[in-house]
Amino acid sequence: MIIKKIKLENIRSYVSQELELPEGSVLLSGDIGSGKSTVLLAIDFALFGIRKPDLTGASLLRNGTNSGSVEMQFEIEGKDVIIKRTLKRTQLGVSQDSGFIIIDRQKREGTAVELKQHILNLLNYPKELLTKSKSLIYKYTVYTPQEEMKHILTEEQDLRLDTLRKVFGIDKYKRVKENTKILISAIKGKKENLKGLTQDLDQKKDEIKQEKERLKEQDEKLEVLKPQLETVKKEFETKKKDIEKTETLIEKLRETRKQLEIRISEQKNLEEQKVEVEEELKALILQIAKAEKEVKKEQTKNIETEIRQKQEIIRQLEKETQEILNIIASLKTKQEEAEDLKNRITSLENCPTCKQQVSEEHKRSIKEEEDNKITAITKKLSLTEKNYKEKQQLLTKSKEELEHLKETRSQIEINNLKIQNLEEKKKKKEKLESQQKLFEKKASEIKNDILTFEKENRNYINVEEDYKQKKIELENILEKRSDLAQEEALVKNDIRNINKTVTELRIEVECKERSKKELIKLAQLQEWIDKNFISLMEVMEKNIMLKVHNDFDSLFQKWFNMIVEPGALQSKIDTTFTPLIEQNGHDIDYMFLSGGEKTATALAYRLALNQVINKLMRNIKTSDLLILDEPTDGFSNEQLDRVKEVIEDLDLKQIIIVSHEPKVESFVDNIVKFKKENHVSQAI
Repeated sequence: MIIKKIKLENIRSYVSQELELPEGSVLLSGDIGSGKSTVLLAIDFALFGIRKPDLTGASLLRNGTNSGSVEMQFEIEGKDVIIKRTLKRTQLGVSQDSGFIIIDRQKREGTAVELKQHILNLLNYPKELLTKSKSLIYKYTVYTPQEEMKHILTEEQDLRLDTLRKVFGIDKYKRVKENTKILISAIKGKKENLKGLTQDLDQKKDEIKQEKERLKEQDEKLEVLKPQLETVKKEFETKKKDIEKTETLIEKLRETRKQLEIRISEQKNLEEQKVEVEEELKALILQIAKAEKEVKKEQTKNIETEIRQKQEIIRQLEKETQEILNIIASLKTKQEEAEDLKNRITSLENCPTCKQQVSEEHKRSIKEEEDNKITAITKKLSLTEKNYKEKQQLLTKSKEELEHLKETRSQIEINNLKIQNLEEKKKKKEKLESQQKLFEKKASEIKNDILTFEKENRNYINVEEDYKQKKIELENILEKRSDLAQEEALVKNDIRNINKTVTELRIEVECKERSKKELIKLAQLQEWIDKNFISLMEVMEKNIMLKVHNDFDSLFQKWFNMIVEPGALQSKIDTTFTPLIEQNGHDIDYMFLSGGEKTATALAYRLALNQVINKLMRNIKTSDLLILDEPTDGFSNEQLDRVKEVIEDLDLKQIIIVSHEPKVESFVDNIVKFKKENHVSQAI
């Protein structure tokens, strides 16, 4: 794994900073508090997220801001990976928000937990060495703050040894031994169960023999029942066929009786119909005789023509009468006008036109003229009124004659209806007479059918009694067959139950025999575990622990001797992986060493851990990366020069060193300097 770039937004003293980290040795240089260690914490956060209590969100998010993020780009086994984690401030505190990971340009959104799982899969860290608060592999191989490494050296031996056993993968032998004890306990418990299961094995075998004897007895019973059932079955089939023939005759008898009943019913209905027709015919003959008397046979002249002629005469008379009335009205008007003129002339003095005086002679002349007119009009009016009365009398007489003609027409129509009704009754009489003949013919046919069916009925007189007897015989056979079938079913059921019992017993015996074999195997396994396996695990654990211890001690002494001034101090690792410091033949407790000596011891221990773990776990993907936080605290100039040799001897692809010692700049490949102004850190 090689870190290429890291970008910080509102992380601790950083507002916004993008930092490129090349391969080789890289020094993060600057004064104390300039923000160097923040970069290391940001790398840790980008990979694993926040981990209480070592790395909290509140310790990372810049004061006064509500959100922040770390985005890191790195290369692992040829894959280009970018991961981004975010922080947000809420009322409950600072927590992680969702982020993303890009692997070879394929982006995946995810929660903090999902991103951590992606990283662990990429790094190929063993799951058993992962906890919610820390990753021991990353801590002991890539990045451990120097002060925390010193704390590891001073903690209790048992706690440190257990932790190192886990990291080295040696604790599995301890777990194997502990699990072996659990296994032996389980084997003992299972042996007790198996003993209980196999106690009645012989008894179950005897039960199988007894059931087989019972099965043999039932098989013999079944063999006796089979021929009896076959005989009854044949009797049943024979009797069934005989009954089926009889049922055919019964069916014919029923059909004959049905047809006989139908014919008798038809005969009765026919007699009733004959009586009804005879009575109707008698009544009809009387009606025809009466109707013939009432009908007038001679037809009168064409009454419709007379009516139309009379109606025409009436219309003409009405027209003439109206014309006379108009003449009378006109004559009366003229008469009135003449009287009026005569009266006006008589009283007239002067002419209304010329204003001259009218003479008496002229008045007499006009009066005589008007009197003549009035006389002529009166005479004519008298004649006209006489003519009107004559026409009116003639009109009244014509209307009376028309009414008489209409009454005559109505009587003719009634007579015609009577004639039509008479004809219909005659036709109905003919129809009834024809129907009587058909009734006679049909009655004869029905009578013949009744005689035929009565004869057939007498032929089947004994069929029903024979059928009842045969049914009784069939029921007896069925009862016998049912008894035999029931007995057979009971025997077969016993056989099935016995077979089932035998099968269950065999299964149980087989199971018990397997349990017995398993019991023997478990006893052998327990003996082998007690005598061989546990002692073998102890030997393997000691040998591997010895090999790891020797490798660790050798590497520790190598790095210790490279850093510490030759001959000043000697150091080695005891069986509890505790450094033993010696000076001039005297043991010195770690707590009494100087600051530089403590740093040297912790650094040697740190580098030994890195080398041993990377050698044991060849599949982890962080073996090319090492991060050293203030590894030279308290070192003399000579020790600083030796650190250069250490870095060169490590031969790693990327080493990131945090230090405020200017001399370290002389032996690293790359330098990134930091400064802090107004509470804001920057890379320069």
